[in-house]
Amino acid sequence: MAQWEEKLGHEDFIFLADPMGWACSQYGVAQQLVVHNEWVNVPGAFVTDAEGVLRYQDVGTAFNDRAKPEELVWAVGALD
Repeated sequence: MAQWEEKLGHEDFIFLADPMGWACSQYGVAQQLVVHNEWVNVPGAFVTDAEGVLRYQDVGTAFNDRAKPEELVWAVGALD
């Protein structure tokens, strides 16, 4: 998560980690995959507005399939 904060900056919004996949399960996209003989959650990124309405989601299909920083910047900027 520190890499995302470094790439995107973190003055204007909050980053949250979800290692147990709670957010994915709440948004109905909970999935797991096997990486090096271990079950892990697929990567996911979610942007919600001030009322908690989901405005953007990116759920990967592989361990290294993650949202690009510029996509997240766009999604956060679109909230204005």
